[in-house]
Amino acid sequence: MIDLHARAAEFAQQVQDTISAVLPGDFQIVSISHGGRFVVRPAGDEASKQHIPLFVDGEQLAMLGVQVYLGLDSSGNYLKAWRSKIAVHSTLDRTPLVRQEFDALISESAPLAHWHVHADRGALSHLLGRAHAVRPDVVRKPHDMSSLHFPVGGERFRPCMEDVLEFLVREFGIDHNDRWQDAIRAGRAKWRRMQFRSTVRDLQDEAADVLRGHGWKVEPPADPRDEGPGVLHRW
Repeated sequence: MIDLHARAAEFAQQVQDTISAVLPGDFQIVSISHGGRFVVRPAGDEASKQHIPLFVDGEQLAMLGVQVYLGLDSSGNYLKAWRSKIAVHSTLDRTPLVRQEFDALISESAPLAHWHVHADRGALSHLLGRAHAVRPDVVRKPHDMSSLHFPVGGERFRPCMEDVLEFLVREFGIDHNDRWQDAIRAGRAKWRRMQFRSTVRDLQDEAADVLRGHGWKVEPPADPRDEGPGVLHRW
């Protein structure tokens, strides 16, 4: 059994180091006990203060919210993110601009990992309005684009925090530090290696077949192996 408190604190420091290497500004990432698990987020007594400032030419125009709920996986041997939320808020109002969310326990009516976009487009509202008239149980909010869940690869292949940070720099024009790309690449590589290891644990037979095809000698264990639940089918 791993020390969840220590691992969560270590993870919080990793998040702090990565974001500090990419973005200017004064903030602190902390790990807080939360219902038997830990939540990693920016420090602040009030929710409105738990954000990272985002600047354009030195002027703060937006805020970045990061929340990662950590626990142990079903085996008790590995750290697992059970839920996460990364949101960009404008300083003009409290409504988010975009949200990237993941919830391992979400119902099958929505994808495990998804984007929400807070915006409007007439043609999309027209489509949703017509669909709502026919299937109101499916399209419940035809005039609210942010109610849509855009799937992004499920639990194993969802975007990482580094992807969102690079999105902010390249697409939003957010101020950044000189060597931001080095931190992004290092963090993304670590994330993808970790996700790959998790995928291999889920799909051991497929991993063994690939290795054998490249000349490795791989023998299965005596105990039967179960595929990770939903890894191949959940959206």
